[in-house]
Amino acid sequence: MQLNRQMAINLDYVDEEVKYFNIINNKYDFNDAINVLDNIDWDFKNFNTQYLTHKFHSYPARFIPQIPLTFIKLFTKEKDTVLDPFCGCGTTMVESFYNNRNSIGNDFNPLAVLISKVKTTKVENEKLDYLLSKFPKSLDNIKVDKNKVQETLNNLPKRKISGELFNYEIVYKLISIKQILEQLKEEGNMNLYDIGALALSSTVWSYVETKILGDIYNSFIMKLHSIIKELKKINKLINYNPKVEIINGDSRMLKVDSESIDLIVTSPPYVNALDYYRTHMYNMFWLNIDIDNFKKHEIGSHSHFVSNRFRLLSEYLGDMLRSLIEMNRVLKKGKICTIVIGNSSLEYELIESYKYFEDMARFVGFLPLRKYFRNIDKTKKYTNADVGKIDDEVILVLKKIDNVSVLSTDDLFISEVVKNEMNKFKAQIEKIQGTGIKGWKKPTKERLLKNANKIEEAIKLIPKDIKFKE
Repeated sequence: MQLNRQMAINLDYVDEEVKYFNIINNKYDFNDAINVLDNIDWDFKNFNTQYLTHKFHSYPARFIPQIPLTFIKLFTKEKDTVLDPFCGCGTTMVESFYNNRNSIGNDFNPLAVLISKVKTTKVENEKLDYLLSKFPKSLDNIKVDKNKVQETLNNLPKRKISGELFNYEIVYKLISIKQILEQLKEEGNMNLYDIGALALSSTVWSYVETKILGDIYNSFIMKLHSIIKELKKINKLINYNPKVEIINGDSRMLKVDSESIDLIVTSPPYVNALDYYRTHMYNMFWLNIDIDNFKKHEIGSHSHFVSNRFRLLSEYLGDMLRSLIEMNRVLKKGKICTIVIGNSSLEYELIESYKYFEDMARFVGFLPLRKYFRNIDKTKKYTNADVGKIDDEVILVLKKIDNVSVLSTDDLFISEVVKNEMNKFKAQIEKIQGTGIKGWKKPTKERLLKNANKIEEAIKLIPKDIKFKE
């Protein structure tokens, strides 16, 4: 039995949504399913994208649930296994869970792992009620060491916003919440601890993003009630329990068995678009997550190679090629890998990311079948102005036709493929400059011409910059 989406979402469907669900709920053979993709309006304008557990926690650059849902319904059957190697806040796993598919999510960000885990774990109503009972109406009787409050204030991230938002009272209340959560951990109630930690993270996120001052404990309690309400709704609507595995791991070395996956749907990080560690800095701080370790290994971060951003592109392409090799290794032959990726820019030059994925996929046993351009509703995909310039993306549909013949750790192979892509990029820049210019600020012609020299330098340093870093 699959979740009755109309009952679950409680939405009066418009004509477009009715048409969409009629399409994806039919059964097709593989070739017909591929052709059906051409009939989907990939913008999903005015569709409800925030229902049930999807709305637990804001997350930058997440894709809307209708994208993985479409491929899950068209290309898998119940009990098949779906993988997202860059799972983020777990959208692919949630849709797999709702449709009785097993799933594996992988992400290097521990916060992403927490969010994905809570969204896809069923917890009995009685335990959810117990979780609520652990938090009193007020914190008057909760004792917090004043020295601990001062120590926390001293250790806040070194940003101006720390002093503006996190005063003694706020920190006192957040520490009080954490103390109660630690009691749950000591009791062995890890699922309840995770739910509470997610509510805390979401509360801190909202507080930092909106800068709306108020009683942060009340905000936490309201968030916790909201999460528990949806989890209870899931208990009522879903009478099956597919296997969900969430891995805190590296997409370049997946801890997944070879040829065990029936479908991959993922949205990798965009080059130079966003520092996830910086966006999640305060969430991670209050959850005791190692920010420096995540920052060190983050893919595509614009904090890398500040003096020559084109070296960042080489590094990014190398990491993505390694990930593609791993995706091929774990995917069954003849199955679909769907990659959702947006364009970005480096030094005023347009980076059409999907073209690199399309090219590199051919080197590692994939055949590109389709690509669909979709307009982004930035109010639904993004929650941070840093990535607001990206207003469209491409859904790239690949089919595995051969087993990959190289390992993701093969630096020589990676170097050669990346060098090929970077040389094509250099030729593009030499032909026309400034393809990524947006807004009123325009560089001089002389400034743009210097990019060719920087790209040449980046090409020479490819063997160093793409070297596998563990």
